[in-house]
Amino acid sequence: MKVRQSWLRDADSVRTWDGVVAFWVVFWLVVGVLAGFQIWNLEALSTGVVDSGRALGTAGKALQDLSALPVIGDRTGELGRQVVTSGASIVTGGQEAASSTRVLAILLAVTIALGPLGPVLFVYLPGRLAWRAEVAQIVALLGDPRRRDAVMGQLARRCVTNLSVAQVLTITSEPEADLAAGRYDRLAAGELRRLGLRLSDLPGS
Repeated sequence: MKVRQSWLRDADSVRTWDGVVAFWVVFWLVVGVLAGFQIWNLEALSTGVVDSGRALGTAGKALQDLSALPVIGDRTGELGRQVVTSGASIVTGGQEAASSTRVLAILLAVTIALGPLGPVLFVYLPGRLAWRAEVAQIVALLGDPRRRDAVMGQLARRCVTNLSVAQVLTITSEPEADLAAGRYDRLAAGELRRLGLRLSDLPGS
C-alpha cells in the first residue's frame, strides 16, 4: 500500500494539487474557447464576400436582360454572362472559406484546450485515482477484523517513514519502542491523518 507518485504525499498535497489542476483545466478551456470564437468571427469576412458575389450575379443577370435591346444587346448579354459566372465563382469561394473558417475555429479551440491537458489526463489523473483507490482500500481493510491489526502495523510503519522526525516525535516520544511492542494506534492514527482520515470514523473503531 505505497503511493508511488511523490507529489501525492498526503491529503493536504492532494487538495492543493486538485486546486492547481482545476485552475489549469479551466484556464485552458477558456483560452481554447476564446481563440476558437475569435477565429469563428472571421466567418463574417467570408459572408461579406458571398454577399458581394451574389450582388455581382444580380448585376450580371440585369445585364443579360438587356440582351434583347438592339445594337447593345449582344455585348451586354455576353458581359452579363461573364459577370454572372464571376459572381457565382465568388459565392462558391466565399462559402468554402466560411466552411474552412468554422472547421479551423473548432480545431484550434480543441487543440488549445486539450493539448495542455495531456499531463492532467496521463500523469496527474492516474496518480490521483491510484491515491484514492489506496485510501479506499485502507478503509476496507480496517473494516475487516481479521486484517485490522496487520493493517494498523503497516500504517504505523508508514507513519515513521512518511512523516518527518519532528512530526513523528509529536505523536510518540518512542516510535521504535512502540513499533517493537505492537503499540500501533497512535502512529497509525498519524498516518491516517496524513491521508485525510480519522481513526474514530473508520469501521470497527
